[in-house]
Amino acid sequence: MITNTVEIFSQKLKEKRLTIVCAESITAGLLASTIASISGASDILKGSIVTYSRELKTSILNVDPRIIDFNTAESIETTIEMTYGLTKIYPSADIFVAVTGVASESTNGYKLDKEVGQIYIAVYHKNKMNILSKIIDQNDIKRVGDIAKQNNVEKTERNIIRELTVESIFDFILSVI
Repeated sequence: MITNTVEIFSQKLKEKRLTIVCAESITAGLLASTIASISGASDILKGSIVTYSRELKTSILNVDPRIIDFNTAESIETTIEMTYGLTKIYPSADIFVAVTGVASESTNGYKLDKEVGQIYIAVYHKNKMNILSKIIDQNDIKRVGDIAKQNNVEKTERNIIRELTVESIFDFILSVI
């Protein structure tokens, strides 16, 4: 499923001679790793920054801490700011994508007002910000989990959400370009 999507995605970016940079929170490097799994990835992937923590979002991507305080780290507002931060770090890229979201219930007592599976994607391309806010469908989570079990692979809901988020990013970028 994701293998076919990344192949289509990579081919389309190569055809259009587009490059991409990523700021990853929920996916924690899975987006860049998936792109890099395809031969010729260096033609399109300039790099990725994993900014899982608030400190890295604010220090590396220059996200205003007040935006995180007011909207949470898992919000479209934070995701948009992460994308703008990428434009300063990698100005020569063509596509700037940032992603945040909720992959599981918090284990540190921090209560989110968002549903598990809520993701936020921001794509900046041709001087236009494109945003996607969606909840990963529970039926898709179950389907991917069932396929994994059939192949004797154990996957947690958290990792399935991360994989489906990457797939959503590829689909969204393809709709934008």
